[in-house]
Amino acid sequence: MTVNFNQSLGLRPGEEPDTVLLDPRPEHQVAPDVIHFAVLTTLAEVSAAQAVGKSVVPAAVTVHLLSRARLAPLIGRGRLLRLGRRLADAEGVVHQEGRLAANATVQFAVLD
Repeated sequence: MTVNFNQSLGLRPGEEPDTVLLDPRPEHQVAPDVIHFAVLTTLAEVSAAQAVGKSVVPAAVTVHLLSRARLAPLIGRGRLLRLGRRLADAEGVVHQEGRLAANATVQFAVLD
């Protein structure tokens, strides 16, 4: 994980491989008890990047917000879909209290 931005946001590695955890804070809200979509997108993208297992930067991101995320722990889980020499595709999903809150498909540029 990138230290500065991700740690400032509050992201931390989960115990299971390709998982990232976040305990949302009040400043992550866009409205009372509603977590901002950018926080959910970041958690999904970082989880997807972890699944690639290489140094990557996002080239394209598609996000679907599926249910409202609140001030409760969030779990991001990544899954590698395809790994090429220059591009990788991965999925990041965000769960909260057993509900799917967001899903992202991310195409990454693989850095040498």
